[in-house]
Amino acid sequence: MKILFTFNKTIQIRMILNFISITGSAMVMPYAVVYFTNKIGAALTTITILVIGILSLLGYLIGGRFTDRIGRKKVILVSEVVSGICFLIISYFDSFDYFYALPIIIAFMIMYIFESAANPAYSALIIDASDEKNRSVIYTCFMWISNIAFAVGSVLGGFYFEKYSAVLFFIVGVSSILSAICTYYFIVDMYVNKIATKTSKENSIINKAPFSISATFASRIFLFLCVGILLLNLLSEQFPNYLSIRVVSNYPIGNISGFNMIGYLHLVDTLITVFAVGVILKVTTKLSEKGKLMIGLALFSLGYICLSYFIQPYFLLLGMILISIGRLIYYPTLQSITAKVIPEEMRGSHLSILGLLSAMGGMLSSLFILGMEYISESSITIIFICIGICIILNYYSAYKFIN
Repeated sequence: MKILFTFNKTIQIRMILNFISITGSAMVMPYAVVYFTNKIGAALTTITILVIGILSLLGYLIGGRFTDRIGRKKVILVSEVVSGICFLIISYFDSFDYFYALPIIIAFMIMYIFESAANPAYSALIIDASDEKNRSVIYTCFMWISNIAFAVGSVLGGFYFEKYSAVLFFIVGVSSILSAICTYYFIVDMYVNKIATKTSKENSIINKAPFSISATFASRIFLFLCVGILLLNLLSEQFPNYLSIRVVSNYPIGNISGFNMIGYLHLVDTLITVFAVGVILKVTTKLSEKGKLMIGLALFSLGYICLSYFIQPYFLLLGMILISIGRLIYYPTLQSITAKVIPEEMRGSHLSILGLLSAMGGMLSSLFILGMEYISESSITIIFICIGICIILNYYSAYKFIN
């Protein structure tokens, strides 16, 4: 896409590093649960995942605060170096025939803390280096690149993780450290540069002001964004949780097994995201920002309702098509709106809160796995409909305060 070459140099470099990072993570992280289950058993794996999830939430908060205090670049550098070292430690201990559970688990925990801490810095860096005119397109390109990278990494991991996990962990560790080196030399932290131009008094206020939850949530529009991101992730994380279990338990249908159907749905999602992004951009160009947001959210919600109600392959594929198209429409628009309403000097703190709520939404989605034992599928569909309506009404109400 020619448009990629029109972006700020920082954006271009971040896209390249983002591709490398996601490719590396996709080679190992989707298989980490199976990896731990085979080594330490399901019970200890579950406890490990819960602890890692809690530490990740803590990482978001710490990263957001330091992103505003010391700048985006420093947080990214520290996070990528520490994450890289952790992957190298995991690779080293994984290379032995005996499984050294304690150092590997500790390394995973530290790595997740620092990776979570870097997320607000990554987001703030992109916002700093973009403007309202091209921000929506930039987020679309990032989503496009991320999906390609995830597909490539997943395929490589599927072929090589079982026999060469130590090698893959080593590759991810080295790539993380190389990413930090590239960030150090080639990426400009525009936020730090802006701080440097202020008076020493203003600089002191920005960097030494105590973190205030009340100040962070003072904006009514930000409260709407918080509720929205929680509900969106509560819905979007249903596919790897409740919906996948539902598909597997209701199949085979004909010659298609449940796992085959899940694979087809993932394939459709990837193909649409990778190949239809240009068409979606062109078709929605003339729509207003509000129009794109509402249409995208409606299609996205309708897709999940289809997945929760129907079980026939064609309807499931239709649901995934609606989800993919809806996400391509609403996601870059929502990210652009979020960037516009968050104050520059508190971007890290605000983005960390949104990231934390996003993770919480994913964690809450797992409750539907327990609920399916007591609630009928049709009742869960009704819950999905209510969540979809709440999402649309929430962002419709939020838009009144944007201007």
